Amino acid sequence: MKVFKGRFFTVPFLSFSALFLLFLGIGVCLAGDKAVPARSAYVSRVVDGDTVVLAGGERVRLLGIDTPEFGEPFFTEAKEKTASLVLRRKVRLAECREERSDKYGRTLARVYVDGLFVNGELLREGLARTLIIPPCGLEKLSELKRLEDEARSAGRGIWGARAEAPITVSAESAGGHIGERAVVRGRVLRVYRSPNAVFLEFGADKGRGFIAVIFRRYLKGFESVGVDPESFTGKDVGVRGIIKRYGERAEIIVKGPGQIEAAPP
Repeated sequence: MKVFKGRFFTVPFLSFSALFLLFLGIGVCLAGDKAVPARSAYVSRVVDGDTVVLAGGERVRLLGIDTPEFGEPFFTEAKEKTASLVLRRKVRLAECREERSDKYGRTLARVYVDGLFVNGELLREGLARTLIIPPCGLEKLSELKRLEDEARSAGRGIWGARAEAPITVSAESAGGHIGERAVVRGRVLRVYRSPNAVFLEFGADKGRGFIAVIFRRYLKGFESVGVDPESFTGKDVGVRGIIKRYGERAEIIVKGPGQIEAAPP
């Protein structure tokens, strides 16, 4: 390696290839193992609080958060807040290298506008909950949880007095509360897996009773906190969410371990 000696310093002379590799390495270190270079885009439409559409039609799902669904309290407020921040504006997208899109083809990203972290702002205002789905959902998790805890402590949005408290119903009566936000309580008789999901089945009448469904993409969230869904077998639990109908069953789709609470032994 050649060395160039100046009046006040001595530096090694590097070939163009070595310089390229050096700067490439610096870029990777700055970006982080899971990050990809951020890019700018223009938001043309807001679908809901955590989904936006870019000019050209690309759909983007905000990482690490879950805003209220249609029909839930604060759905409109979350959507309007997201629109006020990003609609018809240029944003910066920080995507994940390991999982660029979800099963619906939506790009997974953290979204920034003028330096503001949009995902975090929705949590700070109490218009979203954290959603832990590794690997991407674990990035900035401590910051997201801090913002969620701040909103919860202040009673903002979904954590406040205005938020409609869920009703509590038994697993046997869940079918009479389709479309309602509830905590369904009962005993998990069995847990079984399919290629796409894990099912927690309540009630002796197979194929008809209440069931909690954890789709495969949400199982990583359980694994990340050391919770095995099969450990709920035989336990009395409460499942929180919107009760939906699937065939002759009443069901709740579970997106994270925080939706299931086991009764104390």
